[in-house]
Amino acid sequence: MMLRAALAFFTRLPVGSPPPGTGFRGIMAWLPTVGMLIGLLAACALWAAMQLLPPVLCGLVGCLVWVGITGGLHLDGVADCGDGLLVEAPPARRLEIMKDSRLGTFGALALFFVLGGKAAALGVLADTPAPGQASFWALAGMCCMAAVTARSLVFVALLLPCARPGGLGSAMNDGVTASSRLAALLLTLFFCLCTGWRGLAALLTALAAAALLLSAALRRLGGVTGDVFGCLIEVTESCMLLVFCLPQGEA
Repeated sequence: MMLRAALAFFTRLPVGSPPPGTGFRGIMAWLPTVGMLIGLLAACALWAAMQLLPPVLCGLVGCLVWVGITGGLHLDGVADCGDGLLVEAPPARRLEIMKDSRLGTFGALALFFVLGGKAAALGVLADTPAPGQASFWALAGMCCMAAVTARSLVFVALLLPCARPGGLGSAMNDGVTASSRLAALLLTLFFCLCTGWRGLAALLTALAAAALLLSAALRRLGGVTGDVFGCLIEVTESCMLLVFCLPQGEA
């Protein structure tokens, strides 16, 4: 079952190991669906924490669960992109830096702001004064939209040239079709409709953040990599959650 294989690849949920020899062909189409499940589980954890803890701790719990579900899979991309994209060096040297397992100053700062932004946003959402905004389904809609949209944007990034032919970025493009991109778009638009005007504002913010990151990757790396995809997911998730913190009348 491709959904189970996708969950095994992209999460740490106890679904068992993917079948032997399973590659990215066939499972990438399920990436937005995986995001929906991640957002729903994170919303459940945040809602449960809201019944017991102050908002700031709720945000930390929600962020911790979010990271735990994915196993921090995409955070490595945040750190590597922070080290590689922000340093002054030729493209080949940037790619070498991004392959280095050591964490640099720029990478640490990128992790701090991405995770700090997500935890802060979830804490605000747990303590929002707007009527009905803190209901479970409202939280679930916002968390799901952030996770789904972030992963749908990977399908857009896959249209760009790969900085490392034959690397993870190239492998992830295997089997992605126009129909899977269309399904990702429709799922994103569904959650955008469910979250109202703030959903539209969050979507536009995610598109702007994605455009900035991908244009930087094209200029400084010559293309995209698996690290860029991971960074894209984490950055757009955090940006969208922060936009959801805006008061209802300002979104």
